[in-house]
Amino acid sequence: MPDENHSEAKPNGRIRLLDRPAPEGYLREWQDRLRDKPDDEVRDTVALLVFRVAKEWLALRVGSVAEITADAPVHRVPHRTNEVLRGIVNVRGELQLAFSLRAMLGLREGSAPQASARVYPRMIMIASEGQRFVTRVDEVMGVSHFETALMEDAPVTVSKALATFTRGLYSWHDNKVAVLDDELIFHSLLNQHL
Repeated sequence: MPDENHSEAKPNGRIRLLDRPAPEGYLREWQDRLRDKPDDEVRDTVALLVFRVAKEWLALRVGSVAEITADAPVHRVPHRTNEVLRGIVNVRGELQLAFSLRAMLGLREGSAPQASARVYPRMIMIASEGQRFVTRVDEVMGVSHFETALMEDAPVTVSKALATFTRGLYSWHDNKVAVLDDELIFHSLLNQHL
């Protein structure tokens, strides 16, 4: 006599427990759930490294940032240094070309916050197709995710150089963050007659 606590196996291998009818309304409920759109739509976002140069909050796509390192001295290269291309910098034993994002974007010196354990200059290394460049920034806030649909156009009041390299603006902690066009930055750096 079969045990009542165990389901009997059918000849095709299925178990009788799985053959019982669904509770009333169960199938209709699942059909409605699958047919209706979810309340929370999946939003397209972009991960950006947010940092500050002078008084301006800027951001780069995380994919273009190779490394963030401690501040290091930049050494001039005779007959090659200019306002944008500043020289070379040692990053973990490798010499990298250093440029001034401040000069490239036409940003003026601003009164920076008092240096503290949290606010201090860093070097950001950007990379694309084997090319690497390093720039000094005044503060790195970290990575934030922004909805691409919420990006605003840069207003005409933004300086011409900054507007040229800006893809758009995001509102972030009561500030406007300019999202930089990393491809245009690389193109400009490679055309500095390196």
